[in-house]
Amino acid sequence: QERMVLAVPPENRARLKEIADGQNIDCVRIGVFTDSGRLVLRVNDRTVADMRLDFLHDGLPTRRLKAEWTSKLRMTNDENRMTAQKSRNAELLKLLAHPNIRSKEGVVRRYDYEVQGGVAVKPLVGVENHGPGDAAVLVPPGTQTADRVQGVALSVGICPEIGAFDPYAMAWAAMDEALRNVVAVGADPDRVVVLDNFCWGNPNLPDRLGGLVRAAQGCFDAALAFQAPFISGKDSLNNEYTGADGEKHAIPGTLLISAAAIVPDVRRTVTMDLKRAGNLLVAVGETRAELGGSHFNLIAPDSGGNAVPPQPNSDAPAQLRKLHRAISAGLVRACHDCSEGGLAVTLAEMCLAGRVGATVSPENLPADPALTDAERLFSESLTRFVVEISPADWQRFSALMGDAPHARIGTVGGDALTVRGMSGANIIFLPVAELEMAWRGRAGKPISAPQPAPFLQKIPAIARPPRVLILHANGSNRDHDAALAVSLAGGAPEIGHINRLISGEISLLDFGMLVVPGGFSYGDDLGAGTLWAFDLRHAAGEALAKFVESGRPVLGICNGFQTLVKSGLLPGWDGDAPRTVTLAPNASGHFECRWVTLKPNPRSPSLFTRGLDAPIFCPVAHGEGRLAVADADTLAAIQAQGLNALTYGDGYPANPNGSVGNIAGLCNPAGNVLGLMPHPENHIFPWQHPRYQRGEGGGSGLVLFENAMKVV
Repeated sequence: QERMVLAVPPENRARLKEIADGQNIDCVRIGVFTDSGRLVLRVNDRTVADMRLDFLHDGLPTRRLKAEWTSKLRMTNDENRMTAQKSRNAELLKLLAHPNIRSKEGVVRRYDYEVQGGVAVKPLVGVENHGPGDAAVLVPPGTQTADRVQGVALSVGICPEIGAFDPYAMAWAAMDEALRNVVAVGADPDRVVVLDNFCWGNPNLPDRLGGLVRAAQGCFDAALAFQAPFISGKDSLNNEYTGADGEKHAIPGTLLISAAAIVPDVRRTVTMDLKRAGNLLVAVGETRAELGGSHFNLIAPDSGGNAVPPQPNSDAPAQLRKLHRAISAGLVRACHDCSEGGLAVTLAEMCLAGRVGATVSPENLPADPALTDAERLFSESLTRFVVEISPADWQRFSALMGDAPHARIGTVGGDALTVRGMSGANIIFLPVAELEMAWRGRAGKPISAPQPAPFLQKIPAIARPPRVLILHANGSNRDHDAALAVSLAGGAPEIGHINRLISGEISLLDFGMLVVPGGFSYGDDLGAGTLWAFDLRHAAGEALAKFVESGRPVLGICNGFQTLVKSGLLPGWDGDAPRTVTLAPNASGHFECRWVTLKPNPRSPSLFTRGLDAPIFCPVAHGEGRLAVADADTLAAIQAQGLNALTYGDGYPANPNGSVGNIAGLCNPAGNVLGLMPHPENHIFPWQHPRYQRGEGGGSGLVLFENAMKVV
């Protein structure tokens, strides 16, 4: 029951009682407010509590803890500055291979970031969809209008190495980084919220508590400066261990800042990969001699570098607003924030993501002229970006940036990153391919197949849209994605739980099409799609057989494909014979999320691919999608009858799971049942294309649904 306590003036009590009685609501008087300064509770005329209000508010004793913090800051002096010429090539490659900087693709692709098809900017971007995006941009359902597609950018900032110098500076740097990342993709810095996540030692010990207090003060001051409210957060304290010396040691105090910001229109979003030769490269923000806590000092600890950590930038909010206006005006082709590794790593990442080189002169940076080459290249000063713009847009861009520090530092082009030092000589010259190999951790080896594991478009105007059942089971997660695709194709989707079908509440034969969507039905407790297939075969088998025999379309996607195969509907030769086709774990042995190209088979009887002569481009997100057959004769029969309706490209990663014959989609001989592991429902809008920000498009998966609607 819902209950509430109301404070009602005496003159309104009778009216309240009258209203409550009219609505059959129990309403009783339980007490009165007094000015006695006490809270008195009585039950059955017995006093069970009598408490002074001053004790209720202030009675709990305040803990008094001791906090200590000692500054480790060393200011730069002339003897301490780096002047010795080092091998900048070797230093940059070493930075790109550092665990904090190198590619995280092996981790990212093991998570399904395409659920609900609402990702407008992916975690990985660029020519080959492998570059390190600054932030992801999501499009929540219902945010699209004819004029714009609103989104939400999500990012993080984490700078633990700076915390060794000053936790206050670490908090500022993490906040600055999180906000830089959302602004870099097109978010509005005035519409942002943040969350904190502290991982710390025992706060009862003075030195641990001192750092925690410093970090909390940094969060407070940065939030006020950026006008970015903390809406939530968490902490993980008492992270301590006993070392070999028998003493207690705390983990390095670490603060993660997460940011969420409104993107006014995802069609104006920007990614970090370089786009076109001949464009200008512009540095935004001031570079200072701040190498304390930098990754350069981690890989070159004996370099004699200064130990000044990045300091708060009071002009940061204004600079972020100006850059956002330039992005919103469509002047920015690429944008990447300067963070781990400084300017040199930022440029390298932009080059390897865009698969194009650049020629840069850091002497033109907004910076003190006395800065050394190393300080210009590797300093991790806050609120800095590298921006790519067209030469024709330079004047407009510069006018919008106004007095915010910005300068042209180079151009896009060639197949190498070339950086000229203060002397005018080249101090970095590295082919883009070499940058990429260092960053991807492949030590010069090409990408190869993994070893097998041992075990808003207008809806067509029709009087009565055909009803399409989107079947749901506990664990399926692509129901709404499929329903949206059906709607855009001209159908009337209805999401129905399998239990409603089993109980007879809904009849399969009342629908013109069946979609079995993706997810993890029943948690894949007995294998992918196994339990769902059991329900379909034994609880709705007769109706399903009639449905298929009538020629109505059945589409199974990902987990739905697994279900159709294990229920015997695919390849559909003989439902009672032993299965000769199955879907096994990926050859890589792990879950993988990436975009793939699907080639339609012109010889296939599939009604879904009928008339298609262009490939479909859409994501896969599965760990058990490798099509396997009992023997060579089975594969030959599939190919002879054209049941391989859709195929991947050759080799990994074009064929991401190692399917036999590169088969991505399998149909029955009649052509009205199709199963495929990729998700065509997650590419039905232009902005869902992973290289939309590069001006690329096409390959929509909507055509499969439109073909089905033609038949229905």
